[in-house]
Amino acid sequence: MTSNPHFEYATAAFGSANAEAEPEFNEAVRADALIQATLALAYEQRTANLIAMYNMTEANCEGMSTAAPMSRENWDSIAKQIKERLDLK
Repeated sequence: MTSNPHFEYATAAFGSANAEAEPEFNEAVRADALIQATLALAYEQRTANLIAMYNMTEANCEGMSTAAPMSRENWDSIAKQIKERLDLK
């Protein structure tokens, strides 16, 4: 099971649309499902960005004027978010 709540919601919403329902209902359900599917993609992109940030080392940041050393708490926080998003224990 995925830990992406938007994916689960979109999947359920697409499944709830049916041929016997009013066309307006199906249109609204599909629109809502598409919104949730888009949010699911953004959620996954954020997870990828967190993984990329976690994999950065201080050596990779040399010469970047905006790069500041991160504390151990920052690294631990990023690791925790990645584990939660990937449903790792």
